[in-house]
Amino acid sequence: MKTRLIPKPGQRGTKRLTEQYGDALVCVRFRYDAELKQRLKTVELVVERTELDSATAKIRR
Repeated sequence: MKTRLIPKPGQRGTKRLTEQYGDALVCVRFRYDAELKQRLKTVELVVERTELDSATAKIRR
């Protein structure tokens, strides 16, 4: 399966998804399956946001 397009939220092909998911939408991918002759539209969403304390932030750098 090949990925051809990765438009950003708000670009052509993502407007309805941007309206549906809002700020949780990170990106949209269009994948093409030559064997099945299908185009798949996938989305990447943020499902949780948490604040890091200063000690955790230093460890992860």
